[in-house]
Amino acid sequence: MMKLSTRSSYGLRAALTLAFHHGESPRPVAKLAEENGIPRRYLEQILNRLRRAGLVTATRGPGGGYGLARESGRITVGDIVRAVEGELEPVLCAFPEFKAQGVCVGEKCFCQAFCQEIERTLTRILDGTTLADFRARALRCREDSTGTRHGTEILSRDSLDSTH
Repeated sequence: MMKLSTRSSYGLRAALTLAFHHGESPRPVAKLAEENGIPRRYLEQILNRLRRAGLVTATRGPGGGYGLARESGRITVGDIVRAVEGELEPVLCAFPEFKAQGVCVGEKCFCQAFCQEIERTLTRILDGTTLADFRARALRCREDSTGTRHGTEILSRDSLDSTH
């Protein structure tokens, strides 16, 4: 199973919280950090990357904080991941030891096409999923029929309750 880096996960968590509060006053970094269980200094670095990418805005001074730079339907998960990680590196071969042994030479690598297909599929999913889609998924899985919360550990209770 593939796993997002901690940086990407934190970036998505912060962006999702901002999506839940879009249109409100800027969200202070201390509050974002507390709501999402992210170390403040690390979150500041991530938010700076998101700001430089044009995904969030920063307001200084009293009442300052962060907000989304545009509607959540115009920001993709891929935008967020690339902003915090940089461009995704292509996976050219899942078996580099075969190349060293001469089994895979140049374009004759038996798994290169498969790895490229995985990369294209992952990119399509990341770029085809907006922050609004992600927010909707979080809302759908927040409670099951027994009232048990699932899939919302990345959201504060305040974030969930403010949507109704």
